[in-house]
Amino acid sequence: MKSNLKYLVERDEKMRLKAYYQYKKEPKLCTVTSHKNGHITDYFEIESSYIFLDKKFKTYDDLVNLIDTKIVTAPRGYQIDLESFTSDDLNFEDVLKAFVSRLVFYEARLFSKKKEQINKNEFSLLFPSYEYESLFQRYLTIAQARNDVRNLQIMPENYCNSEQLAKYIQDDFQNIEHLSVKVLSKKEIEELGMGLLLSVNRGSTFEPRVVIVEYTPRPEVKDKVAIVGKGITFDTGGVNTKGYYMEGMKYDMSGSVIAAYAVKALAQLKIKKNAAAVMMITDNRQDGNASLPENVYQAMSGHSVEVTDTDAEGRLVLADGLYYAATKLEPTALVDVATLTGTMVRVLGSAYTGVYATDDKLWNLFNQAAKAGREKVWRMPMHNDFHEANTESLVADLNNYSSSGKSDCNSAAMFLKEFTNKVPFIHCDVAGTADIKGKPQGVLVDTLVEFLASYQVKKVS
Repeated sequence: MKSNLKYLVERDEKMRLKAYYQYKKEPKLCTVTSHKNGHITDYFEIESSYIFLDKKFKTYDDLVNLIDTKIVTAPRGYQIDLESFTSDDLNFEDVLKAFVSRLVFYEARLFSKKKEQINKNEFSLLFPSYEYESLFQRYLTIAQARNDVRNLQIMPENYCNSEQLAKYIQDDFQNIEHLSVKVLSKKEIEELGMGLLLSVNRGSTFEPRVVIVEYTPRPEVKDKVAIVGKGITFDTGGVNTKGYYMEGMKYDMSGSVIAAYAVKALAQLKIKKNAAAVMMITDNRQDGNASLPENVYQAMSGHSVEVTDTDAEGRLVLADGLYYAATKLEPTALVDVATLTGTMVRVLGSAYTGVYATDDKLWNLFNQAAKAGREKVWRMPMHNDFHEANTESLVADLNNYSSSGKSDCNSAAMFLKEFTNKVPFIHCDVAGTADIKGKPQGVLVDTLVEFLASYQVKKVS
């Protein structure tokens, strides 16, 4: 989703907005500028405005909150004097990242069928020189990818079913160097033996799709990360229905588009790192052919799985996706992204994404990427004790849910580990962060791009 945000080194027609830090005590402004934190004072005669920042204003999060609650909600748009927002605690890169990511987030025109669209203020950025142009372009590309994710997240299922989503990705990812897209039909999925994905799709009106996005700028290098994304375009719970409350279940496909657009952004930035995304797409609904609780299906890996809860469908589709990625794409690291468990929401809320890792060095690299992307992640435990709940079935190798388990998010991570073919693995549960209060966030796009850009086998071996 293309942004209108521009890189300027000269004044434009907008009022210029500068930061006025309390600790700097500029004499000309002390008596005439409001001293309430975040308050903007306009000086129309000089076409400039000042936003007051008190002594408590220090962190990157403070700046993001300021942009979201004070600047984009102001009566008019501004040309942001970026250099004025730097301080002892915020360098220019921090300021640039915050303004690009939040202004692009704000200006997005996401899917809507409303007759009237809300008018939004227009902003521009004032730079001290052309020195930061490449960094601006990097942040802008990632922010635009995040909006692409958000646009698909918010689409209702009747505009974004499994077949439509696969076609959308195929069309949108064309003509990018070293980037290819392959869409597997239901027949091809059957031939691969993806019995778990097919079991979830049994009650659907639409066929399942598996979309493989591959970016291979360096085919001679073995380093490669494959990201598998859960793509449940709507989740009714299946026969184990969610009941009356299904609000927000269109967001259950978030992981798949997060994975795909992270790889696309990597390609658009021409970063020479091999990567792939695997989107596992279907909906989860009921009809006379829908999967029943206690049915047993065979995964692509050969594992038999008892479906003890049809509403724990995410780990089923991911299991086939992880095994496909691990065995067909030859990655040296696996990542999955999914709105997977309600327990993760209860554990971390919407503040942090829960992350599991089978390898400490891989986690360290991912955590560093999250810090660079300015996103909050929290490492969760992977331990065999949590796997016991996955092995209670009397008729199959594994079961997809157990009511006896006290921490389903941890058991789900251990379930998925069984399908990674021993490839180093990171699992990201974005159940609490993919959307917040019904608004799509495009979470982890920044982190994943930074992770893909920094990944090397020697860094984690």
